[in-house]
This record gives sequence, C-alpha cells and structure tokens, in this order.
Amino acid sequence: MADLLQIMDLADSSQVQLSYISDAGDATAPPADFSLPLTESESAEIRWYLSEYLENTFGEAQTRAEKVELGLKDLGLLLFRAVFGSSEEALSLLEKAAEIKQPQLAIVSSRPEFLGLPWELMNNGGETYLASQLAGVSRRLFPGPLGSFTGELPTDQLNVLLLLPPSGAGSGSIATEALTALESLAASAELDCLRPSSPEKLQEQLASRPGHYHLVHLDGFAIDSQGISMEDGSGGATTVDASILAGTLKDAHTPVVLINASSPSALNDVMSFAARLAENGVPQIVITPLPIAGAGRVLFCENFFEGLSNGATVANTVATIRKAMMDHPQRPSATGPLVSWDWTVPMVFESREYAPEAIIVEESDPLVPGMPQPEEETTGNDLPRGGPYGLIGRHAEMLELERQLRQSPVVLLSGDVGSGKSELALGLASWLRKTGGRSGGVFYAAFEVGAGLERVLHEIGTSLAGLDFGDLRNDDRRNWVIEYLRDNPALLVFDSLQNLAGFPAGSPGLLDDAEMADLDSFIKEVSEGGKSWTLLVSRRQSESWLTVPHGSYRLGGLTGSDRIVLGTRLLEEAGADPMRLGPEYLEILEMVDGHPLAMEIALPLLKEVPSSVLVGELKSALESYRPGADEEGRPAYLTVAMEQAFSRMTHRSRTHLPFLSLFRSRVMMDILTHITGEQAYKSVLGEELGYGATRTLLRTARAGGFLEPVTPSVYQIHSSLPWFLGRSLYRQFPQSAIQQMEQEVVRVYADTADYFMETLYENQDAGTTAILAEEGNITQALALSLEAGQWENAQLLVQPLAQVFRMQKRYPELRRLRRQLLEITGTTADEAEESGGIQLWLYLMGTEASECIETKEFDRADGLNQQLLEYLSNKEDGETDPRTAAVFHQMGQVAQNRWQLEEAEQLYTQSLAIIEDGEDQEPVADDYYGLGMVCQYRRRYTEAKEWFSKALDIHQRIDDAEEMVKDYRSLGLCSQYKFEYDEAASWYQRAREILEEARDEENAVLVYHSLGTVCHAQYQFDEAENWYQQALSVSDRMGNHSQMGVEFHHLGLVEQAREMFVGDAEHWYMMAINEWQLVGDRRSEGDECRQLGVLFHEQKDLDKAEEWYGKARDVFEEIQDLNRICRTYGQLGMVAEEREDIPGALLWAGRTYQLAVSNDLQVLTQVKAHLARLKGKHGEDNFASWWREFASEEPPTDLDVDPETVL
Repeated sequence: MADLLQIMDLADSSQVQLSYISDAGDATAPPADFSLPLTESESAEIRWYLSEYLENTFGEAQTRAEKVELGLKDLGLLLFRAVFGSSEEALSLLEKAAEIKQPQLAIVSSRPEFLGLPWELMNNGGETYLASQLAGVSRRLFPGPLGSFTGELPTDQLNVLLLLPPSGAGSGSIATEALTALESLAASAELDCLRPSSPEKLQEQLASRPGHYHLVHLDGFAIDSQGISMEDGSGGATTVDASILAGTLKDAHTPVVLINASSPSALNDVMSFAARLAENGVPQIVITPLPIAGAGRVLFCENFFEGLSNGATVANTVATIRKAMMDHPQRPSATGPLVSWDWTVPMVFESREYAPEAIIVEESDPLVPGMPQPEEETTGNDLPRGGPYGLIGRHAEMLELERQLRQSPVVLLSGDVGSGKSELALGLASWLRKTGGRSGGVFYAAFEVGAGLERVLHEIGTSLAGLDFGDLRNDDRRNWVIEYLRDNPALLVFDSLQNLAGFPAGSPGLLDDAEMADLDSFIKEVSEGGKSWTLLVSRRQSESWLTVPHGSYRLGGLTGSDRIVLGTRLLEEAGADPMRLGPEYLEILEMVDGHPLAMEIALPLLKEVPSSVLVGELKSALESYRPGADEEGRPAYLTVAMEQAFSRMTHRSRTHLPFLSLFRSRVMMDILTHITGEQAYKSVLGEELGYGATRTLLRTARAGGFLEPVTPSVYQIHSSLPWFLGRSLYRQFPQSAIQQMEQEVVRVYADTADYFMETLYENQDAGTTAILAEEGNITQALALSLEAGQWENAQLLVQPLAQVFRMQKRYPELRRLRRQLLEITGTTADEAEESGGIQLWLYLMGTEASECIETKEFDRADGLNQQLLEYLSNKEDGETDPRTAAVFHQMGQVAQNRWQLEEAEQLYTQSLAIIEDGEDQEPVADDYYGLGMVCQYRRRYTEAKEWFSKALDIHQRIDDAEEMVKDYRSLGLCSQYKFEYDEAASWYQRAREILEEARDEENAVLVYHSLGTVCHAQYQFDEAENWYQQALSVSDRMGNHSQMGVEFHHLGLVEQAREMFVGDAEHWYMMAINEWQLVGDRRSEGDECRQLGVLFHEQKDLDKAEEWYGKARDVFEEIQDLNRICRTYGQLGMVAEEREDIPGALLWAGRTYQLAVSNDLQVLTQVKAHLARLKGKHGEDNFASWWREFASEEPPTDLDVDPETVL
C-alpha cells in the first residue's frame, strides 16, 4: 500500500484532522478548526472564471478575472495553513511525507461542499503547489485503508464504453478527443458507443459483457440534485439516481467511471453524485465538474488513456494530467491564448483500491520495404477532405442529428452557404464510422457537376462488391444496393442537394424532373422499413421534389467557446495581434452570427484594420446592403464581409482574382499560369502574369480567406466564391472580353485533357485521380466549348472523362453524359451535320457501340453500328474510310459474342481489307486478334496462334505493353488447349513479367490464375495451389470479390482432385459461395452449389449430393439458365439411378430431354445416352408405358447415340 496523507472532515465540530498512514504505522495530528472558506458568491466567481471568462476577456471581465486568479492562489494558501499550519504535529506529518517518494493525499468527507473545495490549490506561498509533489489527490467517504477491486479484466486491449447525453448543449464533450487519444495509443484499444445511452441499454450491454470494460465514460452529462440525466430510449430524457447507476456498474465489475459534467451542473450536485457512486460500490470515479476548454481536453484525454493502458493508478493518472495542464496552461480566448487554471478541475473519488494491469502491446512484424502498408478496414467509400480548420465544436449539433436519425431515417440538414453543413455532415459520418454507429458502412456523395443517382449506386456498389458490380444491369444495380441498405444499418450522406433543382431558384438544375423523382423513390425504398439512415444536406430548408417523410435540422453559426476557438486560429494564421483587439471584436463575431466562412473572410482584416473601425464599416455596409434575387441562401453579412476584404486587396488582385470565377471547385496553379501568361489574357486584363505573379495572386486570395490550399500548387474554391467573383468579373469587363477569356479556358483544358489521356495510358491510377479531381473544370470547359460550337475541343474534353467512366465501369453515368451531349449535337446524323457536330456525333455513337459490346447489349450495339455504317457508306470515300473499318470490326465483335463465328470472320476480314496496308497498324492488330479469337472458338488452335502472333508482332513494334500481355495470354491459352503446357507457361510468364513491372495487379491476378491452371492440368497440385493462393491474395487486397470467388473455386478443385481431404474442398467451395453472394452473382453461386453436389456425389454421399444439386437447381430455375438447368436435372437423375430409384431417375431424365429438345441445347446427346441407359434398366415395354404417361406422346426412337460423342 502506498503511503497516504489523509485530511478528514470533522463536520460536527467544524474541524479537520490530518493523519499519515503507512506500512510502518499510522500517525495523527490534533484536530484543527476549519470553516468552509468560500462563500456562494466566491464559488460563483470561480465557476464564471473557469467556464465563461475565455469567451469575453475584455475590459471589466479582465479585471474581474485577475481578481479571481489572485483569490485562487490565496485560497490555496489558506487551505494549506488550515491543515498543515494548525500545529507542529501536522507540519511534522507533512515533512515526514515529503521524505517518502510522492505519497498520495486523500480528502475524506461526506459533505459535497467540503469535497468540492479545490484542495489541489494548496500551496505554502511559493510557486509550487502541493498537488504537484504528490502521487495523486483523491476524495473518499471513509477514512483508513480501502478494500481492493477483485475483478479480472482483459489485458490484450483497453476496452471503453462511451455514453452520450440526451442533449449536447453546454456539454463540453471530450468524446472526439477521447477517440483520437485511443487511436494513438501504442496498445490496442476499443471504443464502444452505447446507442441509445439509456439505463436499460447500459444494463443490457454490461450484463452481456461482465468484466470486459476497463472504463465507462459518461460524456457531457447534466447532473442535478435528483441524479444524472440520461436518454430514456424513446427520444426523451430520464433522471437516474446514483445508486441505480452504481448497481449496474458494480454488477458488471467495472472499475473506473469517467464523468465530465455539463456546464449547467451545480458543483455540489456533481460532487454529491460522485460521492454516492463511490458509496454504492463504484471503485474509482474521475469527475470534471466543469467543461475543460481547448487544448486542455486534448491533454486530459491523451494522458488519461495512456495512464490507464500503462497500468498507472487512477489517482496517479489524474496527477499526470494535472501536471501536463499546468505545464501547458494556455487556452483559446477572445484576446488570444491565455493562461488557465483548469488544471484544478479534474478530481478522483475512490471506494476501492484498483491497481490496473498494463495492456500488453503486441509488436507487429516490420513492414517490408516497397510493400504497401496495411490499410484500416472500413465499410463505405472514402470521405472527402474537410476544410482547413476541420470540424470545430458542433458536438450538440452532431448529437441532435444522430438522435433525429434514430427517430426518422431521413433527415434534411439545411443552412446558409458557408455555415459548415458539409463539415458537420462529414464530422457525423466520421464519428459514426469510428464508433461503430453504422456497421453497414458510411457512404458520402456530393451532388456536384456530373453526379446523379447512377454515381451514388456505383460508388456504394463498388465499395462493397468491387469493380465487378459495374457488370450488373442498371435495374440489378439499383436493387442490389437497395437490398443491402435495407438489410444493413448504413449511413448515406447526400450533400449539395440544392443543385438538383437549380440554385438559386431559376438556375439550371443538375437533374431533370424524372431523375429527381427517381432519386426520391430510391431514398424512399431505402428508408421505409429498412435499417439505413439518410442525411440530406442542402442550402434550402425544403426541397420540392422530396416527398419522403423526413426530419429537419437548421444549422446556424458557431456559438460560445467554439466561436472563440475558430477566431483564435484565424487570427493566429493571419498574424493579427489579439491583444490589440477591443470588445468590438466580439461585436464582429456577433454581427456575422458566428458564421464560419464570414469569420474566415472578415477576421484576417484585423491584422491591418482596428476592430473598432472594421465593426463600424461592416455595420454601415449592412445597413445599406440590398441583396439581389440571386442571393438565396446567402446571408447579407457574408457578401458584405467579402466586399470589405476584396476592396482592401491590391488593384492587381482585384483585377485578376475575378477570373477564378470561370473555374469550378479548384484551381491548379500550373493550368492557371498557362492562361495568365498568354497574350490573349493580356489583351483583356491588361497584363500577363507569370508563375511568380500567379502564385502571389493565389496566396493573397488564400490569406484573405477566399481560397483553401489543397497542396502548395492546388487551391480549393469554396462554393460561395464563383458567384461573388463572377459578379465582380461582369462589373469590370464586357461580355465579349469574358467570352474571350472563356475560350482561353477551353483551349488550355483541351490541351490538358490530351495530356490527361497520355497520363492515363502511362499510369492508370495517377491519370484517373487527376481526371476525377479536375472533373468540375473539364465539365465547365466542355460546356463552354459546346456553347461556342468548338466540336473538336469538345471531343478532346469529353475523352478523358469517358475513358475513366468506362475503365471504372460507370456505364450509366457515361450514357447520361453522352445523352446530354447528343441533345446538343443532334441525335441523328442529319441533325449532327446541320449543327456542325458530326465528328463529335461519330465519336459518341462509336464509343457507345463499343461499350455496348462490353456490357453485352448486342441489340443496342447493332442499332448504333447500323446508324454509323449508314452514314459512312453514303459518304464519297466511305468504302475506304478507316472509320468504316472500325464499324466492321465492332460488328465482328458482336457476331463473335453471339457465336456467329463465320459472320464474325467475314466482318473482321472486311475491316482488314480497308486498313491492312494503312499507316495506322493498331486497328490492324485488333482485326488479327479478332480473327485469332474466332479460330480459337472454332478449335482451330494452330491457326489462332498464327493470328495472335501477327497481332503480337505489331504490338511489339509499337511497344504497346498492355496489348502484348493480351496476346501472350491468348497464345498461352491456345497452347494449353493443344496440351503444349511448357509453351503455355512460357507465354504466361512473359505476360507476368510485364504486369509485375507495371504493378498492374488487376491483370497479374488473371495470369497467376492461368499459371495455376497449367500446373493443375498436369496434376502439379502444390504448384497450382501456390499460384491460386497468390492470385487470391492480390484479389483480396484489391477487393476483387469475383476473382476471389474464382480462386476459392479452383482451390476447391485442387483439393477435390487430391481425393484426400473432402472437408478442405468443401471449405473452399463454401468460401466461393460467400463471394458470389456478396457480389450478387447468382449464376456462379449456382455453379458452386452444383460443384459441391459433384464433390459429394463422387464420395457416394448421395443425400448431400442431392441437397446441393437441389440448391443449384433452385438458382438456375430462378435465373432461367436452361443449359445449367438441364445439366443439374441430369445429375439429380443420376443420383436417383444410383439409389436404384429408376422411376425417379426417369422423371429427371425425361424433364431434361424435353428441355433440351424444345430449346435445341448442346446437352441433348448426353441426355439421350442417359435415357437409353435407363430404358435398358427399366425394360423397353415399361419405359414406353412410363413415357406415354409422362409426356402424353409416343416414346422417342432416337436414343441410340455414338458413345464417343458423349462428353
């Protein structure tokens, strides 16, 4: 037991008594007279100082605070003398304790007013406080040694249960800081957030996991004389007595409770509540009776959780917190960082000794250089980067939004531009993701340029099922996502909804009426009876297209200390001296209503402009300002603040900055310089801007709050800026000059688009990232080019977007973009000729036809190709036009996919006749490759290899590595079909070398798999298994669930072929089924079920075989795959036959025969052979009778087949 100094309250005699308890013996000083040193008014002053002063540190408040600070020091001296200066014995005990290394001090009383005294302030008149020399300070109800906590808790990770209050108002929440601290621990930690945080839910959670939680944290709760206010589970609040809460905690063997009380809670009520928790058996209670501000929260959480995980006692941990807060005492205030005495706030109550065991830190294996670091597993898409200051405050708003979503699965969050709606939505999404609030995932979508429901479905689907989700048909995509969201508790965040119908009113909308109705229907289908929540974010308080019943929440500006925190950061960044500010500074914050963007714009001005001057200017401007009809959702004070900031910029900045209104979302310095450094720019704006001047312009805009840096050369443009800068642009320049500038934007972005396409071919990932980041600006330039009839530039601009959409299988979005473009060029060749956009029309129609081949929409591809061929054949040189050859090639691909191989060969040959002798050899190689595929399908493998070799020769000459890989793989497959396994492996290895050098994991997986099949075919099972496992590992890392299903299946085939461990084969097939179910591939799921049937059939386990064949039959009948239905019926017939159930076998074989005959299926030969065998077993006459009854017709007479034709 550690040595203990004990100050005991002798309330009946108005005395205190000091004692010293140690293993060597106890000693006690005589009682000393003691009266409570604080009046109610003095306590109220301390409370004001700790909770309100930092929000207004001017004038009389500063004088008042200085008086409190002096009083705190004197209070500590008074308490010290009352205890240790009362007698020589008391002083002697202190000196004796000082000889021991850091004893603990216990304050013992049953009176909350005595326990609530700031004993941590005790000092002897110097600069050192007694608390800093102690191992800890605690409050206790009874004197003497404490009993020990006997529960056993996990040592593999720190387990924390977080409870949230019914209301976040004045809560002083530290939950965000706590979560960050837990994430940064060396030891493993897990935070469970109780939703709802009701007494019943708490009891249920703790009862289900007794001895699991090291800490229960009640964050920001209000406490009064009746108890603590908790959620009641139905959206309201209920007061819970300390004894009831303590019983729940004690029964679950919870050693530590942390309560940070909300600001309205009275000190005596908080102390009384903590004391009653201790009295009723809670071993250790850490309490902060008042909210802690700013960096103090971070210091508290970092040291608290580090202490718990390291095995320090709670009192010692709080002592460490206190020291850290004393060493770093500055907190944000209205006049900049000020020293705070909040280190006196944290307190500890004890009823049992608790010596926590340190959490064991498991050392992870060092990362291999060059290998990617493991990523945190999350469900959902990536949340976008927030603003430069992150989410400041807004805890009450987050709690209210979560509570509303529990009551109504759809909530509309609205607020003026710049109020922080998106930041709040992202903060809530991140919080729910990190605390497990939405186990089904968190999905974010902003409805900016180009976004619609198609993009939402794609991003959700691919984040869950991988890129193969893109192969589903449109309706299947929608149904798959809806089913997932209804079955799993997810959060959807739909941002910028005001853009859908156009904003402000009268502006063009992002979606048409039908598309908005479709989105409304989607939200309704997800929400009604489902488990997911949808948070809608808009500048409008209501959206006319939204018919789904929903809750509403209107977001205002920052309040209280949150305003001060943001203001302090803005002033620090601007280099403004907060000590020069007067009370007018608070007037400015009030005038802009704590609006974050208005603060970002206005406060940097205080570096040069006195606050008294700025407040006067803002007032005067606001009084005279008359907003226009296009300023919906835009507070007047924001526009006024922008005008004030803009007017104080240099003449050069005011001239050039409005040009940024032609950009969307972001601006890259390199692209901007390509415009500003040209003569065309100078002819309008009067001067060119080189790289240095452009950089200065952007940095000036950044310093003024007009831009936010993404990287040193890329700046984010807030959505409120284009309107303001556009207005300035139109005030300065005539329409003709602006149009000239718009064409410069088109020119530069057309050049950039061409560069993007090159980047895309060289580095797919980097190119895709760059194109999507610039999507807004590319789309803006595209719209300007179409408006000016610049069709060639329009095609250049649309190409990178179309290519990325196609690579990512975002086919519905791509078609929507094409549809919008065709409405401008004309939907027919005649209309396109008339508009002048025929070349763009040909590109759009041709690429869509090619895309339809990828998506297996062959009828649609036919229609598009026919339109193209009709136009080209009517041209004078149409028969020799390479574009005609391209149409023939695409028609050949359609025929090939339809297994019309003779027609495909003819079409590829027609294409070759036009282009084979031309300069452009790439399409020639495509035709060679197509002819090779036709030969391969016709099992003319030697001829196929010749065509593939000719294609390879061209691709090697032009050094097209991607196409060379395709050729190598096809040559390998043909060699494999010819049983030339060494040659096949050689071709695959050449492909592997290229792919691994290019780090193309997506295609490398396919080659690894092919190498596995080569080994598999040669019964080299160990080598085959290694290749399949390598393919599986990479597929898993990429999230390619379909390929994972393929690898699991083949690993099962290997085990099945080994004929050693049936259970292992079954395991792999079951794993494959999980993957097929995840991606919604019913056909592959059915194949896997049938393979399991084959596995057990081979083992003569006929019951299991029949069970799996039955499951396969159900799937194939559902999707109406006739070939697979026939084969499965046949296998069920064989099971019956082996059971000697000839009538049952005949029934399955008869049904198979009827299906095969009526649909001319390839399986017919095998069916006839089976029926013939059953006929022989049943007897010819019996068979004939059975057939007449079964089919109501004479039995078939053509059942005799050549056994060699039966596969």
